[in-house]
Amino acid sequence: MSVATATPTTRRPPRPAPRRPRVTGRNVLGAMLSLPALVLFALFAIYPGLRVFYLSLFDYSLTAPPTFVGLENFAFLAEDPRFHEALLNSLIYTVGTYLPALALALVLALALSRKMAGAGWVRLLYFLPVATSWVAISVVWRLVLHPDGLLNQTLGLDVDWLTSSAAAKWALVIMSVWKETGFFLILFLAGLSRLPPEVYEAAQVDGANAWQSFWRITFPLLKPITAICSVMGIIRGLQAFSPQVVLTDGAFGTEVVNLFVYKTAFENARMGRASAVAVFMFLVLVAVTLLQLRAFRREDA
Repeated sequence: MSVATATPTTRRPPRPAPRRPRVTGRNVLGAMLSLPALVLFALFAIYPGLRVFYLSLFDYSLTAPPTFVGLENFAFLAEDPRFHEALLNSLIYTVGTYLPALALALVLALALSRKMAGAGWVRLLYFLPVATSWVAISVVWRLVLHPDGLLNQTLGLDVDWLTSSAAAKWALVIMSVWKETGFFLILFLAGLSRLPPEVYEAAQVDGANAWQSFWRITFPLLKPITAICSVMGIIRGLQAFSPQVVLTDGAFGTEVVNLFVYKTAFENARMGRASAVAVFMFLVLVAVTLLQLRAFRREDA
């Protein structure tokens, strides 16, 4: 009688138990030191943001208790022509300002990345407007954009830059391009300084000219910096407020979304509608940022 022999089964070694992170005195000290900053951030950033979401569902005029209206504030914005105009003005300002500013900053960064006399002073001159506040810049440019100001006298023009619906938007764009180019110039210079020189040496050996080196090497390697600059440009453009207030106070077709929020909340005392606009713009910025990052990732894939 044959006896069937059973094949021995191989047993896997038991998995080691996951190690629990040890709580050391350094960790406790670090948490205690960061606690004041976290509390301040929660009080002045997280709580106000949540409060805005809450007030967007109420009719609140600062003089009476809030009344719950649901999504009525958002429905009103969908039909408000003034809000539509402000949103369009914000889009025109953002595209008109930050698309030229990014292109000009990239060209200047390519020029200043080469070893040349006085390059450091040129960088400083372009960065000075960035270090100056929007209010100070706007006050100076009110004199430049005056009918008898420097811009008209230099170009030989006779344009009412700040009192004309056709020119006021572009006056703001011209000033903003001048101020914001230096900010993106520094970012592009930082990106160019990290590019490996060996790649350009190999391209020269293969006979690549300057344009081919830029289009095939520099621009693809700068995509992370370009993505950051484009995202920051859209955020900065849609959050514009100070130049429109100082130069035109939103008149002559220059009222942007943030100025619309300010006037709705504090001049018309409609805090609920103003909060609804803030919530809407927050969702728009999140969606646009995610779409931009996804587009750049697809190009890299």
